[in-house]
Amino acid sequence: MSQEKSLIELLTDFVELLKTEKEALIQNDAEKVVEIVSKKQVFLETLETLTPDSFDDARLKEPLAEIKQLQETNLMLTKTALQFQETVLKAITQTVKSSGNTYSKKGYYKGNEQATLINQSL
Repeated sequence: MSQEKSLIELLTDFVELLKTEKEALIQNDAEKVVEIVSKKQVFLETLETLTPDSFDDARLKEPLAEIKQLQETNLMLTKTALQFQETVLKAITQTVKSSGNTYSKKGYYKGNEQATLINQSL
């Protein structure tokens, strides 16, 4: 019975950690997300040592369902943040590539007249 209680407490603590991770993802706090991921690894190592064969399934369903839902939400938030970063990098890359800063045949500097995201002046 004590192992079952410790598992319930462990799952409850894991749920709280996932909620903290969700908030860090929403706030785009990369340092906190990295810290939380290392804490999640510790939780997973602890969970691997337990044998839940004799545990009451009804008591575990709620925290496990909440863990699943939070993991899916956090995964979606992570994918959204990565997609946003890729879009920003693509826009910056395209702007740099399309800038017309070059030299003319006569050796004069010919700058692009359109605005860019990056200050390219020397």
